[in-house]
Amino acid sequence: MFKHLYLFFVCVPVFLMGQNTDSLQLNETTLLGEEKVQELLDRHIKLNKTEEGLMAWRLQIYSDTDREKAQEVRTKFMQDFPEIPAYLDHIEPYFKVVIGNFYTKLQAKKVKNEIRKKYHSYLVPSEIKLSTD
Repeated sequence: MFKHLYLFFVCVPVFLMGQNTDSLQLNETTLLGEEKVQELLDRHIKLNKTEEGLMAWRLQIYSDTDREKAQEVRTKFMQDFPEIPAYLDHIEPYFKVVIGNFYTKLQAKKVKNEIRKKYHSYLVPSEIKLSTD
């Protein structure tokens, strides 16, 4: 009889203490990482957080203050490579001719190698506007 009472008084308090309300609360998880990883993640979010377009790559083939010369370069490029779109951008005081809508840097480098005999170009990040059609 004493063995049963002893087990009752020893085991029941252990079971009662094992079930508390603190273990039912939700805890917040925080990831600890290097600062550079967080900076890269923030940069990625910033670059891809656009409401009107996508971040992509274009090749710039001309930049100068002469508008007519920029239009000539664009027209000549469109005749040489009709399958690649060409755009004339104006960022004061320069007129820039940029080509393509490349979603990856690799695609842009491939086209850069194809046109390098006729045009000197370099990669520029760009925002491609999405059409609402």
